[in-house]
Amino acid sequence: MPIVRGSLLRALMLPLALAAAAAPLGAQGTVADQGTFRVSVDGRPVGTEEFVIRQTGNGTSTEVVATGRVELSLPSGTLLLHPRLRATGMQSDPVAYQVDVGGDSPSKIVGTIGAGRFSSRVITGSGEQLREYVASQGALVLDEGVAHHYYFLAQRLRNGRVPVIIPRESRQAVATVTSRGEESVDVGGTQASLYHLVVQVPGSGDRHVWVDALNRVMRVEIPDHSYLAVRTTVPR
Repeated sequence: MPIVRGSLLRALMLPLALAAAAAPLGAQGTVADQGTFRVSVDGRPVGTEEFVIRQTGNGTSTEVVATGRVELSLPSGTLLLHPRLRATGMQSDPVAYQVDVGGDSPSKIVGTIGAGRFSSRVITGSGEQLREYVASQGALVLDEGVAHHYYFLAQRLRNGRVPVIIPRESRQAVATVTSRGEESVDVGGTQASLYHLVVQVPGSGDRHVWVDALNRVMRVEIPDHSYLAVRTTVPR
C-alpha cells in the first residue's frame, strides 16, 4: 500500500530531488533501440507506441534514458502516455521515472527510486499527493501499457525472479521470468528468430515478451487484457 507522507521536510525536499533527477542529459548518447509498436486490443488496432532508448557512458558510468509516446483509443476512452525513465550503472538500475497521462483522465507522476523507496509526486485534476512505497534492491520499472520497458528486464535476466515497480498502480511486485527459448515470429511481415520470455506479475496476469539477441523488444502480449504490441519493422 502507498504511504502518504505529510512532513514538511519531505514536502520541501522531494521537489528538489525530482527536479535534479529529471534534468536533461548533456549529450544525446548512442541509440540502443528506437521504433514503433502497433497496439491492438481484442484483435482490433487501437493505436501506437513510439519510443527511443539512448545510452551514454559505460560500466558504472552508464546512463540510459528511455522516452516514449503511447496513444491508444480504447473502449474505455482515449489514453495518452509520455513516459521517461532514467537508469544508471552496469545493471541499468532505475533512478527516476516520469509519466504524463493524457486523454480522458489526465495526471502526472514524477518519482525517484533510491534508498529502498519509490518516492513520487502524483498530480491529478483534484490536486497533488506525495506517495512513497517499497522499492527493493534491483527493482525494475514496468509501467502498465508501456511495451519498451521490457528491454530493461531482458537486459537483466532471462530466467529467475525480479522485483518490479508499477508506477501507475502505485505498487511493487515480484515477477517470475521464464525463458521458452527461440521461436520464429512474424514482425512487420518479416520472420525473425526471437527469444520468448514469460513474465508472471502477481495481480496483472502473464506477459509474453519476445526479444532479439540484443534484448530489443519485438512483441508483447498480455492475454488476460487481450493486449498485443508488435514492432512495425525488425531493426537492423
